[in-house]
Amino acid sequence: MGAERKILTQSLHIEEIERLACTDELTGAYNRRGFQKEFERVLAAANRYDETGILIYVDLDGFKPINDTYGHAAGDLVLCEVVRTLQENCRPHDLVARLGGDEFAVLLSRTDWQNGLNRAEVIKHALNTKSVNWNDKTISVRASLGYQRFGPDDSHTEVLRQADSAMYKAKRLRTELSRSHVEFQS
Repeated sequence: MGAERKILTQSLHIEEIERLACTDELTGAYNRRGFQKEFERVLAAANRYDETGILIYVDLDGFKPINDTYGHAAGDLVLCEVVRTLQENCRPHDLVARLGGDEFAVLLSRTDWQNGLNRAEVIKHALNTKSVNWNDKTISVRASLGYQRFGPDDSHTEVLRQADSAMYKAKRLRTELSRSHVEFQS
């Protein structure tokens, strides 16, 4: 009986260690390691069942000034609220990950391009209208998103690279539009 209990306790500890190795400590979302593992699993299922999906790459705009102005505790709260917003706007079987810093991924599996794009636009709107209250101050969240379709024959590294590239194009466009808006007002 004592040996069985010890084995069970050790098994539970191993499961907890494995979970911690794949989870972002701050937000509770998958971390990069967990995301890659799950994305490979999703791609294997896509290959087996001839499914498609969408990867959304999210990068917060102007996150460093939040930390610099309000402190890292405020920045941490913003990161947690971003994950919560992403999770609230996904289906239960979709995956949300914090890839590092202020970069996130949302994996919409078993969906076509149009439905995935519609969901991505909902997520984009939710993030870009989000604000977080911190010590009687309102912190606005802004994000740039890049989207990439994936299917049965794709590799997770290439899909991630393409979604990241699309996100940077969106970020450059937002910056250019913001500059031209400021120049127009001057």
